[in-house]
Amino acid sequence: MTDAIGTPMGRRYFLKLTALAGGGLMLASCLDMGGDDDADGDGRLAFTGDPDFRNAFILVAPTGAVKIMAQNPEIGQGVKTMLPMIIADEFDVPWEHVTVEQADFDPSNYSRQFAGGSLATPMHYESMRRVGAAGRQLFLAAAASEWGVDVSELETEAGVVHHRASDRSAGYGDLAAVAATMPLPDLETVPLKDPSEFRIIGTPKTDVDNPKIVRGQPLFGIDTTMDGLVHAIFVKCPVFGGRVVRANVDELRAMPGIRDAFVIEGGTNLSGLLPGVAIIAEHWWVAKEAAVNSLVVEWDEGDTASQSSEGFRQRADELFGRRPEEILRTDGNAANALASAARTVTADYVYPFLSHQPLEPQNTTAWWHDGRMEMWAPTQTPESGRGLVAQTLGIDQEQITIHLTRMGGGFGRRLSNDYLVEAAAIAQRVDGPVKLLWTREQDVQHDFYRPAGYHRFEAGVDDAGRLTAWRSHFVSFGSNGRFASSANISGNVFP
Repeated sequence: MTDAIGTPMGRRYFLKLTALAGGGLMLASCLDMGGDDDADGDGRLAFTGDPDFRNAFILVAPTGAVKIMAQNPEIGQGVKTMLPMIIADEFDVPWEHVTVEQADFDPSNYSRQFAGGSLATPMHYESMRRVGAAGRQLFLAAAASEWGVDVSELETEAGVVHHRASDRSAGYGDLAAVAATMPLPDLETVPLKDPSEFRIIGTPKTDVDNPKIVRGQPLFGIDTTMDGLVHAIFVKCPVFGGRVVRANVDELRAMPGIRDAFVIEGGTNLSGLLPGVAIIAEHWWVAKEAAVNSLVVEWDEGDTASQSSEGFRQRADELFGRRPEEILRTDGNAANALASAARTVTADYVYPFLSHQPLEPQNTTAWWHDGRMEMWAPTQTPESGRGLVAQTLGIDQEQITIHLTRMGGGFGRRLSNDYLVEAAAIAQRVDGPVKLLWTREQDVQHDFYRPAGYHRFEAGVDDAGRLTAWRSHFVSFGSNGRFASSANISGNVFP
């Protein structure tokens, strides 16, 4: 089996996943949950109180209710539902008994956690099956210990262990406390179901967040709230990389409802902390109105101010008149075929810089307290986000906690974590939690755009109008002889 990055996932890694301590599973205190078997608002068996069985992925209550942690961030692709489905099927519990909770960013327990490239299923399918199967083995072992029989005589069905020979049965909830004391199975050899036995994998299930989405209950980063929360707007130069020469922050501080205003020097790291002006207010709208109507900034726009879409197009036209710097693919002799064609056609095609424009604007809530940075962030790449925050603020990564929230879209935009580091830098200067929320205009203006591109197509046809030659001269963006991210075209792509 393999982990999220394709390396072997053996027993040692699973011990980390299940937070093994003192030779057995890390247990919660075996306390009465004080709950009952009533279903919660979406018809599922409610999970309340403290579990009798707990590991990094699976928690079981005495009622038989099961909670499964979803390790990957949810951006709308359904992994918060899909990954727990895999675990639940091998654990052999009814899906109706399962509630799902988003795990925090915790690489010691969950390996790499990210959303991108549609990789969640191929990376985690087998490992999640083994997590569920190992949990099932623990409950079989618990029943065998309680009844004084061999594990081979037992079977499970829908969250119940059966000993058919003596007609004894026990639900997972009844066995949870004992299961928590059982030695961990070998992940390399734990038996997996035959696919013909699947009851959950491969069946249609609604997204576990649907009830909350329909009700408008808090799920997304933009929904984060807590006592003492203040709100921030961060205004950056309209020209990328421009720095603040001066700003009327003293005047802003004197305005009603404004808690603070200050300049952040920032740097020139494309995906890091750029220069700007932070405005902190009791209410977000007050901060936004101050940024739009009252903030006066003199910017040093730098060399980037000389760039423009029209300038890029003119440069492409110049390059079309030169020999290409790199040949991506050649089939036959296009130059000769074009020269001998009955008729040739030339046409230019241009596509612009494109913004991701997810429905939820960029946001992060950050709280600097007790020497730690605690963050609530809708990020596709929390690992790189934590590293960026640590590097920018000069703190250790272990001082940073990231609570993963559902994302209102992203399409790759939230692979970059500029909004995380902005919120963290602001939070270090604010007493209490602060939510940074971009405006829609900021989200478009400061996106990481899909690069523009320019194609000159030449075609030759014979007297019957059949294609005899074709050539594409492609001009795109890059530096030092390399394409910029997402700006290239591969030689095996034939338009």
